[in-house]
Amino acid sequence: MRLARIVWLLIVATSGGAAQRAPSNRASYEFSSRYDAEIAAPMVHRVRYADDHIMLLEVANPPGYPMQMHGHPYPSVFARSSGRTSLGGLGPREQYLEPGGGRNGEHWHSAPPPKGTPALECTAADPQAPHRPVNQGTTPQHFFRIEFKRTDEDSPSVGWSGRGVARDRTLFEDAAIRLSEVTVPAGRSGSARATRFPAILAVDTTRAFDALDAVVGGDAGRSQPPTGLSMPRCITLDAGAVLAFRNTGIAPVHYYRIEFKRIEGDALKGHWRDWYPFMATMH
Repeated sequence: MRLARIVWLLIVATSGGAAQRAPSNRASYEFSSRYDAEIAAPMVHRVRYADDHIMLLEVANPPGYPMQMHGHPYPSVFARSSGRTSLGGLGPREQYLEPGGGRNGEHWHSAPPPKGTPALECTAADPQAPHRPVNQGTTPQHFFRIEFKRTDEDSPSVGWSGRGVARDRTLFEDAAIRLSEVTVPAGRSGSARATRFPAILAVDTTRAFDALDAVVGGDAGRSQPPTGLSMPRCITLDAGAVLAFRNTGIAPVHYYRIEFKRIEGDALKGHWRDWYPFMATMH
């Protein structure tokens, strides 16, 4: 990973006055893979879906759990219906492998909740250096995190033919959420069917964000990308949102949708043992 970082710096140094893309993926993360969250802290970070583009982690940190030091090497989107993401880094209840390194959440940006679902929140994050959160409260931290192993903004030709029909396929589903992948090829239109549940949209291209931004309406919440990156970004939606648009470009519009079949909110405190019984056995 250090070699990749050096190569990227050489490209930047020799590019003169040309426009420069922000780094993505592991360009700003050179820690050993033994710190990767699903390896270093697998009880807390459960892989619910993975392919060559993304990995969906369910993050569950119950009160008093002795968390392991771990990091997140990829840009990501947090999706949650309870609690709030701590922005700015150096939180009082965390330990950091590099306290002054600038990779502890200082560059993250959250979207406000949609008008009708105040518990919903999403956050666009850059790679996160190894850290050790400590939950000293009485309620678990529980949320989902889509990590982008690559960003289509930087690799627009990977995996896309630009032809075919619009596709909306379920990648993962349980009692709490449903993760779907949506692709609208050039010249095609997205579905006019309203979303059944409140949802979070995770995108990694400007064309996808712009297409969705134009149709989600004023009640939706929108995040900025992490400072220094162009992607990812996210959008929060109430139930009943219609995401129909026509793709008038020459490349597909592609994004991910997490629908929240259950909004946790303040009810998580009294129901987490029933909803997520595996947390009760974590010690």
